[in-house]
Amino acid sequence: MAVTIAGPLTPYITPQILLNAPTGISWKTIPAIDATPAEQAAEQMNLCQRATSMVETCTNNILRATVDTESLYGPDFRITVNRDTYVTRAELSRYPVTQVLGGQSSYAGAFPPQWTVIPASQFAIERPVIGIYGSSAPSNSGDGGQSVLIAPGYVDWFYGRRGYLLQVTYINGWPHCSLTAAVTAGSSTIEVDDCTGWAPVTAGGQGAGGIILDGDDQEAATVTAATAQSGPGTLTLGAPLSFGHGAQVVFTTFPQQVILAAIFFATAQALVRGATATTIQSISGTGQATASGHYELIKTGEELLWPYRRMI
Repeated sequence: MAVTIAGPLTPYITPQILLNAPTGISWKTIPAIDATPAEQAAEQMNLCQRATSMVETCTNNILRATVDTESLYGPDFRITVNRDTYVTRAELSRYPVTQVLGGQSSYAGAFPPQWTVIPASQFAIERPVIGIYGSSAPSNSGDGGQSVLIAPGYVDWFYGRRGYLLQVTYINGWPHCSLTAAVTAGSSTIEVDDCTGWAPVTAGGQGAGGIILDGDDQEAATVTAATAQSGPGTLTLGAPLSFGHGAQVVFTTFPQQVILAAIFFATAQALVRGATATTIQSISGTGQATASGHYELIKTGEELLWPYRRMI
């Protein structure tokens, strides 16, 4: 039995992904041996939601694509001005930055702020993501950065240290969503719960390329247009689908090791319920107690996520 995704966004893994993974867990015994299918499905979704939270806590970052408006005061530690070119460098909080939508600056002593608009064309991402096969999404290697450059004239040293208030609106992270309606083979559009980051950055360019994770009907798809910058909407694909897919199937650009880390975190939660309720098979075929397996899974998940940690 499937359970409707609770909350505004799809967790990094769903029960379908978790149950298909080779975890060695008897999921029908959670939350209890006599639990109903509805109760089992609900707790499986809770495990996925908690695993998502653990991934974000471990990386100190929101890995899914989000639209963020961030305020910073400078020049200072995170905002610097090159004294030769007068180009401003702003180190933002979320990584990797994939697109800057615009911004504004104001004298910090103005209450309320008296904004000067900074067009998107006056920004440049210091370390743009390289992607793979022309996709606008970050690659599995965790490349890209969290700093942007701003053209001269919007921030300087005229008002001294922390004399300016800067706001930047940008998109960061890996596009990740799930289908909100079933689609048939041959469809060129899909309805999803979050369009953030999927559309091409430049008009006529190629958008993000991801994987539809649907068991043996798994397939790759590339987005050419989106009806919304963020939130629910319709994605147009570069080629018709080869298979039909049901609602709540995940469409994602996440590196597989991020998904694997979330699976490990969810499995570790399942092992907490009893030290010997479940055993993990070793290569030799013998079992090991779950008390130690719980910590080993968490440690392994943390190591998998190390390349995606945000540093400031």
